[in-house]
Amino acid sequence: GKFYLEDPSGTVQLDMSKFHNGLYTESCFVLAEGWYEDSVFHVSGFGFPPTEPSSATRAYYGNINFFGGPSTTSVKASSKLKQLEEDNEDAMFVIVSDVWLDSVEVMDKLNIMFSGYAAMPPTCFIFCGNFSSTPYGKTQIKSLKGETFKSSRFVFVPGPEDPGPATILPRPPLADHITEEFRQRVPFSVFTTNPCRVQYCSQEMVIIREDLVNKMCRNCVRLPNNNLDIPNHFVKTILSQGHLTPLPLYVSPVFWAYDYSLRVYPVPDVIVFADKYDPFSINNADCLCINPGSFPRSGFTFKVYYPSNRTVEDRWEIFSLNICFQVIHYRWF
Repeated sequence: GKFYLEDPSGTVQLDMSKFHNGLYTESCFVLAEGWYEDSVFHVSGFGFPPTEPSSATRAYYGNINFFGGPSTTSVKASSKLKQLEEDNEDAMFVIVSDVWLDSVEVMDKLNIMFSGYAAMPPTCFIFCGNFSSTPYGKTQIKSLKGETFKSSRFVFVPGPEDPGPATILPRPPLADHITEEFRQRVPFSVFTTNPCRVQYCSQEMVIIREDLVNKMCRNCVRLPNNNLDIPNHFVKTILSQGHLTPLPLYVSPVFWAYDYSLRVYPVPDVIVFADKYDPFSINNADCLCINPGSFPRSGFTFKVYYPSNRTVEDRWEIFSLNICFQVIHYRWF
């Protein structure tokens, strides 16, 4: 039940009493302030490194493209893309998580959603897994292949219980033999990795489907006193650490060669945490962090993001030009 500071020369016991905001887990980078006495480091202040806004990072590194994609220059350097983004006020991203395609009730709600958006389809639907209500098995392939939608662009981000390699991140896209028929019927569909990155005009978006909030709470050194403010603690932790899963590898395994896909430095404009935790929208360090919640578990709520003014709305039911849209996913083996 004790923690120690270690190096090859020995150990120093830590007496940690005062924690600043955040969810402190093993493998996090921390700043500790206090005094050393009787072989014990008494920590009077325990906090994270300060979050560096994207503007501060880019002021130092210039227009280098850290985000990904074919260009060596960041899209933020383009005034034309910025102008297109601001002028296209009808652009919207519909974000839904836990899209259970084998659930009759979920499919009925999706049909209502599509009907509502039929007149003015959104720029993009971002659908996150899990795509079946039960863990993946042989019956789920048929369910996935049998569903068709006819609307705008679709981005499908696999969930932790969808077909793929256990619980390790990043996850590859759903296999081609599952999605082949759907892609033939919906040519603007993209089955991407988890996490994935979306570039819209001058904005950078990162999307991850993982139940991170509860996982980080379970592995905390100490839970915050104010449990009602868990989403703010969670967002602060992710942005301060510059990584989507600042957890030990035995808790959240990572393909080491693809760890860069989990980094969020410089801080993007938007991060979508598709988590089964309660929905939230939090702005921290000029980064809008969105959790749509679980579609079937939260009364069929979802989020709608408007890039022209960088706002997000909660929707229970149910318009935009498909311009300058690019999905960046990762090459596998």
